[in-house]
Amino acid sequence: MSASYICHTAHITRGEQDHGSSLLDWRRVLERRACVLSDGAHAEHFHANYSGVNEVGALNAETGAISSNGTAALDLDLNERARALTFKLTFADLSSPVTQAHIHFGQPHVPGNVMVFFCTNLNNGPAGRQACPANGGTATGTITTAGLIAVPAQGVPANDFAALEGALECGSTYGNIHTTNFPAGELRGNVHED
Repeated sequence: MSASYICHTAHITRGEQDHGSSLLDWRRVLERRACVLSDGAHAEHFHANYSGVNEVGALNAETGAISSNGTAALDLDLNERARALTFKLTFADLSSPVTQAHIHFGQPHVPGNVMVFFCTNLNNGPAGRQACPANGGTATGTITTAGLIAVPAQGVPANDFAALEGALECGSTYGNIHTTNFPAGELRGNVHED
């Protein structure tokens, strides 16, 4: 019988802080992770609903929210044992053809660099990455360590599956869909655990 680690999150709010600490702002919530050993495989499920109002634009070129009729939904299954991330991204009604879609390493309302490509029509993703349905549709697939991009400005080396796991589990990732009208991104959805 094999074992895997399951992480549980505890939230500490201002009312629960150590009375000797004055550094915790009342708006901040700290996460403390405690991992327990468990038998069997472990898969985590994540989801994002995309909208133009969630968009902030690219790093060092923020655009702010985008008025878009586009919609999208992302479902992710993270298999820690197999070191694989299975995805299903469905989108429709964007303002122009889709150029690329991926996961960025960034907190809500903050731009970050690309960690994972779902699809691209620009030939700029990892080898073998599928083309995006240009006028809406569904992209599906599985990402393994070989498909993980280095994010040196944010301390993430290439092929670092543990960094992807941590970013997803801590809520520090978002999905982005780029179009010809909005090359910095037309739709964005913050990824959260189900």
